[in-house]
Amino acid sequence: MKNISQGKVKAIVCGLPPLDLQNAFAQRIQKLETLRASHSIHLAKLDKLFDSLQDRAFRGELWDD
Repeated sequence: MKNISQGKVKAIVCGLPPLDLQNAFAQRIQKLETLRASHSIHLAKLDKLFDSLQDRAFRGELWDD
C-alpha cells in the first residue's frame, strides 16, 4: 500500500494464537531442526562413502579377475 501512515500500521489488529499453541509449534520446529542437522551429517557421510566407492570403481578395484 503506497503512502500508508505509521498510525494506520499501528492500528492493524493481528490475532495471535494462545501461548500453549505457540510453544507446541516451537517444539515441533526444534525437532525438525534437530532432524535436519542429523540428516545433514548423514548426507555428508554418504557423500564421502560414494566418493570412495567411485574412486575404487575408476581404479578397477571393485571387480575380481
